[in-house]
Amino acid sequence: MTKNQLVRAAVFCVSLLGLATGCGDRPSAPAAPLATPADLATHTNEFRRVIETVRPGVWVAIGYGLANSILIEGDDGLIVIDTMASMESGRQVAREFRALTDKPLRAIIYTHNHADHVFGAQAFIEELAVDDFPVEVYAHETTEALVYRMVNVFRPILTARSFRMFGTHLDEAGLVNAGIGKQLEVRSDSAFGFVPPTQTFSDQLKIATAGISLQLIHAPGETDDQLFAWFPEMGLLTPGDNLYKTFPNLYTIRGTPYRSLKDWSRSLDRMRALPVEFLVPSHTRPVTGAKAINRTLTDYRDAISFVHDQTIRRINQGMTPDQIVQTVRLPEHLAQSPFLKEFYGTVAWSARSVMTGNLGWFDGNPATLQPLSPTARAGQMASLAGGLVPLRDAAVAALQAGDTQWALELSDYLLTLDRDDQTAIDLRVAALEQLGGKASNPNARHYYLSSALEFRDGLRFEPLNKPTDEMLTTIPLSNLFEALPVNLRAEACLDKHQRVGFSFNDNPEHWTIVIRRGIAEVMPELADDLDIQVRSDSLAFKKLLAGTGQPLATLLLDFDFPVGNSIQFASFMNLFRAGNSAPEPAPLAAPP
Repeated sequence: MTKNQLVRAAVFCVSLLGLATGCGDRPSAPAAPLATPADLATHTNEFRRVIETVRPGVWVAIGYGLANSILIEGDDGLIVIDTMASMESGRQVAREFRALTDKPLRAIIYTHNHADHVFGAQAFIEELAVDDFPVEVYAHETTEALVYRMVNVFRPILTARSFRMFGTHLDEAGLVNAGIGKQLEVRSDSAFGFVPPTQTFSDQLKIATAGISLQLIHAPGETDDQLFAWFPEMGLLTPGDNLYKTFPNLYTIRGTPYRSLKDWSRSLDRMRALPVEFLVPSHTRPVTGAKAINRTLTDYRDAISFVHDQTIRRINQGMTPDQIVQTVRLPEHLAQSPFLKEFYGTVAWSARSVMTGNLGWFDGNPATLQPLSPTARAGQMASLAGGLVPLRDAAVAALQAGDTQWALELSDYLLTLDRDDQTAIDLRVAALEQLGGKASNPNARHYYLSSALEFRDGLRFEPLNKPTDEMLTTIPLSNLFEALPVNLRAEACLDKHQRVGFSFNDNPEHWTIVIRRGIAEVMPELADDLDIQVRSDSLAFKKLLAGTGQPLATLLLDFDFPVGNSIQFASFMNLFRAGNSAPEPAPLAAPP
């Protein structure tokens, strides 16, 4: 694939990284100046902006965004490992790389599917590739599908929770650093350029490119598609996100499928078995020297294994997650490691994830088996306190006494019963700002402070819903059809049976959606006895689903109906309202 071919095919809609709307361009000031823990401020030194030389012909760009990008120079070309989170930061780093060498880009390697590693790829091709030199894009065989899963199925909630966690809309006082990088370099006007992989593999792949021999090895850990790249002639290892200079995100509060601690420690063991002289993570700074690298990898895998094993031990003793997090603590020699300070993940969050990942949501306590609804529990708490006024007074007293967590929890009850209780809102904002100011963990700090902005200023995180035609062309039809059922308004079709078939002028695929009393079944074929049959170009259908802002009547001009008509089809599509609105911040006043 040539540079021009990639550029034409590359632009991708990153709906996960949405835009925020609020009361104004800048948040109002907090009630009191925000504190900054000293250890968090010092940690910012990890992200000094620099193109660092690791060894001759190997450089790493640090501090240009959330993740690093790594450049490796071979005899007749270049390899780039990870490509930043946006076209803007990708272009900036690529131009810095071009100042180091005029050789053409031969290969891009994605260590995994996360946005901060893949969405600047097009910029690197534009800046570093040459038309006569094809660029191969290497990734694990599941990476592309995982990218599409993020942006199409869980877009609304991951937008909100990611922006809270990364503090994307905080000012400099709030956002000191993001734990694994200076900050996520994404804003509402960011452009994204994901280039789909051209070469994939399952377990491992040996390749020779740009005059360099290397191995790509599947290493599940922070993600199931994670890989590491091993350059044996250089003694160079790039571990992706399976190691960085902070306790690992064995669970992330923005939300993720279960991250297997056993797999993660095994992947680190595979790295420990190699004679590594240069370790270049995709976050934080490189480590050099075989002894230091082996000690770092060993401590990291030991910490992960300790949390896993000791959590399972306590699970088997019958402890609940709340009890487990009070007892699982890293041994002192691990807790003191500079690579295991809790600037990203935490031991407590990880222990909770081990419980839910292995045994599910039920903690074993019969009191939580069928708990009261949030509204009923809040009502009981108010009754126990003697009414809403005494409950509110207790919350205010807790805040004044410095019992901030209890004040925050009491505000849950107050706002569940009355979402417009201004005293409760003010109290919640103050509690969130105080907890955020004290937190050395940036994920916790940002989540607290961003949540305060949602209540104080009406900040909302809206997913992008106006993709360009070029963005839409890269999304497989299968991904869009398979995402539709989670947007079905089941309550609107509990008495409906309907079969709708889809065919395309420019694509051989056929699909059928069957509505059956509140259930949507998707089939990759054209069924018989259709109530409606639709034919269009695939792009026209994608634009209909994406909500491009065009009137429905205008969009439907590009559709033909061998069976049924446009009015029936519009009614059918109204049953699927894609998640394009911002989720409300917790607590919700009542179930919808």
